[in-house]
Amino acid sequence: MANASRQRHYRHHRGSGQTWRTDGEGTSARAPAPRLKETVAPVAGDCLSSQGRQDLQEDLVKILDRAKGSRADIAKDATESQKFSKLTQEKLALACLGMSSTTQGDVELMAKVVFALFNNELVKAFTDLIDILLRTSLSPRRQEQSELRRMALNCLANLVHKTGSLYSTYHNKIYEVVLSNLTTTSYYEMGTMASLSSTVRRKDRASERKLISSALRALHFLLQEDKNLSTRSMPPLMDVICRFMFFTSDSTAGNPAMALTSNAFSIGVIKRSSYVAPASTASVPISAGTLGNSSQNIDGYCDPALSARRSTQSSDSEYSDSETGIYQAQRMQHDGKVRLNALLCLQALARAVPKQLQPHWSKFLTTSASPPAALATYRAPSLLSLMGSDPISTVRTAACIVLGNILESSKQYLAMAEEKSQLSGLRSHAGILTLSEKVGLMTRELHVGAATAMTNIDSSVEQAVVIQMIKCCAAVVANCAYEKMRSGLAIIIFNSIKRFLDSDEPGLQAATLLFTTALLSNTSAQTDLRETILSSVQDDNDMPDLLSQLMNLIVDKDVPIPVRVEAWNTLSSIARHHFVVVQSFWPRFDMALTIEQDADDSRVRTAGLLFLEEFAKSGSSTTPSLTPDWWKEILERHILKVFSEESPSFKALGCDCISHISADAFNGLPNRLKILIMSLVLGTAMDENATTRAAACRAIGVFILFPSLREDCASIVDMANSVLDLCRDPNLTVRIRASWAIGNLCDSLVLLKSSGQDDVLEEALTLLFWTKIMRAALAICQDNEKLKSNGIRAIGGLLRVTFEGILERERHSLVKEAVYTLIKHMEQGSLKGRWNACYAMQNALLNPAFPIGSTAGTSYALDSDMVSWTKDVYGALLQAIQQSKNFKVRINACAALAVPKTRAKFGDQALFRNIVQVLMTAVQNLDHEQGQHEFGEFQYRGQLETKLLRCLDHLLQISGGLSKLGLELDPPLRQRILASRPSVVAPVESTQQLVGEIESLVV
Repeated sequence: MANASRQRHYRHHRGSGQTWRTDGEGTSARAPAPRLKETVAPVAGDCLSSQGRQDLQEDLVKILDRAKGSRADIAKDATESQKFSKLTQEKLALACLGMSSTTQGDVELMAKVVFALFNNELVKAFTDLIDILLRTSLSPRRQEQSELRRMALNCLANLVHKTGSLYSTYHNKIYEVVLSNLTTTSYYEMGTMASLSSTVRRKDRASERKLISSALRALHFLLQEDKNLSTRSMPPLMDVICRFMFFTSDSTAGNPAMALTSNAFSIGVIKRSSYVAPASTASVPISAGTLGNSSQNIDGYCDPALSARRSTQSSDSEYSDSETGIYQAQRMQHDGKVRLNALLCLQALARAVPKQLQPHWSKFLTTSASPPAALATYRAPSLLSLMGSDPISTVRTAACIVLGNILESSKQYLAMAEEKSQLSGLRSHAGILTLSEKVGLMTRELHVGAATAMTNIDSSVEQAVVIQMIKCCAAVVANCAYEKMRSGLAIIIFNSIKRFLDSDEPGLQAATLLFTTALLSNTSAQTDLRETILSSVQDDNDMPDLLSQLMNLIVDKDVPIPVRVEAWNTLSSIARHHFVVVQSFWPRFDMALTIEQDADDSRVRTAGLLFLEEFAKSGSSTTPSLTPDWWKEILERHILKVFSEESPSFKALGCDCISHISADAFNGLPNRLKILIMSLVLGTAMDENATTRAAACRAIGVFILFPSLREDCASIVDMANSVLDLCRDPNLTVRIRASWAIGNLCDSLVLLKSSGQDDVLEEALTLLFWTKIMRAALAICQDNEKLKSNGIRAIGGLLRVTFEGILERERHSLVKEAVYTLIKHMEQGSLKGRWNACYAMQNALLNPAFPIGSTAGTSYALDSDMVSWTKDVYGALLQAIQQSKNFKVRINACAALAVPKTRAKFGDQALFRNIVQVLMTAVQNLDHEQGQHEFGEFQYRGQLETKLLRCLDHLLQISGGLSKLGLELDPPLRQRILASRPSVVAPVESTQQLVGEIESLVV
């Protein structure tokens, strides 16, 4: 693929004697070119003899011919490579110093070097070429040197293309050379320009545009390979890019070398084009030609949006109408290439440094001070003007892609958008706009400009361009925030695009549905959507127009498959965010699902099942939830049938749908359906397909928490054995889902103990069963980082319900290993792992039989006076309180320290004194740490302070007073401790509270 694109860049066909140049400098031209060796004739003033020039070119042809083979073959002949390097260096040195005249043969030779460098075939000659190419790129800007200079810039671009940091030491030098070519004034002095003929002036301006395009291409490749270049000089770089992004070339007669100054640059014969909407200008068809680019292939289309403007320097007597038309078309193509390469530079910045680009948005996104009514014709030069009215369709497509990339990486920046004034663009009372107001203005201009561009689309615009424009609008509505914006903003774009839903072109319909899905998925726009496009116009019993259109697209067999799939996806988005709307018309959607069961294409059936899953998921979280009767009907008509399909994706979707059934709905099902569901899910867990096994694990993890199933010992064992075996599955996704189910299994055992069902727990939790679970949990903690939190959670839950006999039996093996695994993850690892480890230790300490602290009067007294891991457990908890930057980790550590109810659980006097002293210091330091933590942590500061004070109060109460510890409590701290005591003592724990806590952890 890479070689093919490079061949398109420059092709030389030896057999036909023809040369095709498709390097993006205008249209592809097929011109007869003699063999390279035959193009050279003696030129007066050349420093190389005719024979020397011919020998040089023959050597180059040999190397390039050999380049058609592998690079290894080229490297074998070191003599030829060295000879080429030496002769090329000599020739290019002479050229850059102006000591020789440039012939067509020299340009063809340089073009060969450009092609060889693009294919990385002259890597060994890099050090010899780079300095000469840099000097050649800065050679005097005479017309005869212009093409050679442009070729040198192309060589520099190809040298760095897809090389990463290989030549990073030269990036700064190349960057300075490229910028110097973009920031200098016109080639000619004003007096010289006036003495030239019109034909020469046209050629000069064409050469200049080609040179600018090559320099921008080199800049694009540099920014792709080295993002540090942009961070070093972003303001002047953005100034250059934006000037050429709105580039158009007019004649300079009477005012040659007109400079457009900025804070850093003065660019000659360049000016911003005043792009206007297509409706306000005369339309003249113009051939866009091929504006390909080696780094991004964007198909070119013609959009006759602007009329070609005649040069003000030429008179009717100088050119015929046909010559003028050809010149205008070529000029527009060259200008479009400049704008295209500038857009690619902007895209490289958006991908590399999106945050550094945000302060410069106003240079390519306007913040007009005019009210929306004045924007009927969008005239401000911006990305939106390029998208809506550029005469070159390739540039319009590129503008859409670049704007989409910028928005997708700036969702957080757009979230601060705010409108305080009644009319968009009106300044605040102080005359100064805040940053949030500026972002709000840009957000409104994005919507108004995009809507204007979509409204002005006519039949002359190619379908591919319209599709890209719709996708760009989808990026706008998907990433903008509407909470603080005036209502109705998102509907502006929707009203300008919805007409394409009735188009005869499937591509336009699919793109419109994609846009609608993005709009419906934006949670900040839900109020506007409910009141407009999702509301019934005449009668509440009438389906909204949008739903009616989607239904018609779904059930119509003549509608193309991609459109029907996108229609189902849009309905899924509505079911996810607007469940009540879909529920009101559920019988119609149920009928559509029944029809889709007979569809021949699996993509349509899959999309229908995804919609059913989204509807069931949303219904399970509403109040009241979906009834058992609804589930019974859906199971029998739709879901259970997919388990008989051969396709594993259907079985996986069936498991996903079932996993959203609520516990109450499951209890209300007939016993036969309960047994059938469990049999199908447990059987699917042994499927050959990994996706199906993962979906079955998720369903088991949900079912294992149902009261009716966890109270059945046989069901617990069956589900546990299924997921325990899958913890060793070779597929990572399966292991993640299985580990999650293991964590839920241990939570289910905790719920059994808390609800007083000890008989069920004793029957299920045998030593063998306990050992299998503990070994699986320990193995999970050694697995991928994505699994560890589930393994930690499982260890904590299992230790909480472990019987005293098992604890004594395994205290030197599995129990000890489990405790030190928790200690390890409290001290190191991810924040999520530390939080779970502290919570798991709290669970372990809640078991009255868990061995910790003094061993006096217990069977552990034979080992030592204190349980071996006592100091390590409390040391890890104290370290979390002292050093963790996350307040939620500290809160869980405090909660674990407050669990032991007796003094003996804290070990000897020195350890207990250290615990109290650390807590006192933590309370006092909390007031001095305000500037040392992230802003998001301070919402938990009050909760942490309360936990610390209550934990300290608890320890002081069980210690018998500070006098026994040799510590003093200052009066302010004593008052804070007393104030932290709850006015009403809450019960230690209730089953309902525990269920809610565990459910929050599971989610």
